[in-house]
Amino acid sequence: MTKRRLPLAAHADTLSLKALRELVTGLVERADRAEIRIEKLEADNRKLREDNDLLRVENTRLKVDNQLLRDEIARLKNLPPRPPFRPSGIEQATSDKTVAGSRKPARRRGPKGDKGSVTREEVLPANAPPGSRLRATRIAWCGIWSCGPR
Repeated sequence: MTKRRLPLAAHADTLSLKALRELVTGLVERADRAEIRIEKLEADNRKLREDNDLLRVENTRLKVDNQLLRDEIARLKNLPPRPPFRPSGIEQATSDKTVAGSRKPARRRGPKGDKGSVTREEVLPANAPPGSRLRATRIAWCGIWSCGPR
């Protein structure tokens, strides 16, 4: 089947009745061919999706079988069994059900004498250049040479 060239639709007002008929029949044929191709592609897509679902199920089954075999190998080698799966706790940390104050405070580590409290505040005057902005800074004197960042 050779592709024949259809007359341009932009010049439809200058076409003869025969040329208009050819234009319309050619467009209808193209639409029919496109519709057949679309139906074939949809059928292929459906088949591929079904195959994909089957492969996913089989993959999951194989993963479970693989883990069972690993557990069996570990048992035969007298290795300790896998620890039970425990949730990470992220869900509990982000839930609204946690009550404030229900947990014990975390145990403090480090030197016991360092309480980290401010003992003295001192304001230092400075001549700032024009166009600069004020940033509040608090320095704590803790009785040693360097307190480190707080």
